Amino acid sequence: QVEKLQKSMQKEFKFNDKTDYIFYLSELITDLLQKTDRLKKYGQEIEHLILVNPNAKLIQAEIYESISDKVNRLFQYLFNLLGDESRKAVSYRKFRKRLFKDKKTLDIELGELSESELKTLAEFNSLRNWGLHIPESLFIQKKEFFKMNSIFIETNKKTIPIPTYEYFEIQFLTEMKREIQEVIDSSMVILERMKDDYAVLIGEQVKIEYEQNQVKPYLFMTAVQNSWDSQNGK
Repeated sequence: QVEKLQKSMQKEFKFNDKTDYIFYLSELITDLLQKTDRLKKYGQEIEHLILVNPNAKLIQAEIYESISDKVNRLFQYLFNLLGDESRKAVSYRKFRKRLFKDKKTLDIELGELSESELKTLAEFNSLRNWGLHIPESLFIQKKEFFKMNSIFIETNKKTIPIPTYEYFEIQFLTEMKREIQEVIDSSMVILERMKDDYAVLIGEQVKIEYEQNQVKPYLFMTAVQNSWDSQNGK
């Protein structure tokens, strides 16, 4: 019982046999498809906005910010899912290195990633690292862009202006649409490699099936809570 409890409170995933690799990779594939499907839906929302307002030069700030918040949350999730290198974090980049290292033990034939795939994962890692914190370079560039020298700051130090906007220029929306497509395209390239890896592990082609369910039980959050507790030593 104590051993079972200790195992459930582990912070790092242990690969004991081939089924652990199969499970881990299946979870990565599932997560990737769920998040890119949602990203595609938000891309379609943007396409619809542009289609019904083809000559628009502006978009209401509330509409743009609502879409932006959703999209950027998914971007960050995908960059973590595919490119994270943190020791106790899930990611395909980290998993693939482990799988390649263990290929003899697993008795599988596994080739190296292509230069293009390596570049994509490296870019996701850079985007992940850049987006996980607020880089001080943003403050440096803003200070430079608005020419906020010492005299300007001293003159205006009594008031801190908080900018708010009623509208954004439409380019913000069209650029987001382009970024969404780029992330989806890159993710789909990695997905194909993930499916190939999975096929190598199980010795046959994998079949992806969408399981239709009416309600997601909140009870599933027990696993999330237990993960939080294990990370915090509870």
